[in-house]
Amino acid sequence: MVSETTRNEVWQSLLDVARLIRYYDAYANRRRFYHFILRGLLLFAAAGGVADMLAVLPDFVTPAVSVAIAILVVVDFACNYARQAAVLHAIGRECGKLEVEWKDLWTNMNAGSVSDERAMIVNRDLARRLLEATSWAGDTDIREDRKLNEKCAEDAYKVMVEQYAG
Repeated sequence: MVSETTRNEVWQSLLDVARLIRYYDAYANRRRFYHFILRGLLLFAAAGGVADMLAVLPDFVTPAVSVAIAILVVVDFACNYARQAAVLHAIGRECGKLEVEWKDLWTNMNAGSVSDERAMIVNRDLARRLLEATSWAGDTDIREDRKLNEKCAEDAYKVMVEQYAG
């Protein structure tokens, strides 16, 4: 039999990993979008679209457009949205794998096929692996998007309560 304390810890962990899956997926999609827009603007500039546009604009606009293009190039290099999107996607995938294992643990607890001690050991191991995976964001200097994180927490809570209410 599993204690209420263990059930609560496993539930909170399961809820947290569900949030993290949504968060890292949404954050990766946002970074991919930023990268797409930035590269689209740079492609437009490189493909001569800017040159054609400058031909019809007053001469004083040319330096401003050149500076804007230079800023876009610097932002592209500095922000490295493609790398961040890849790291965020990898974290999301790892969270998905961990969620499957946490769901198995939850099911086994409900079936009474796992002891309290074993459940805590498995939960701690999964939590350690989750911490390792999410640390990749810090290693890549990806900062938390608090607003997105809160939205994903709300979404995950609704889905998880609905899924496990029965």
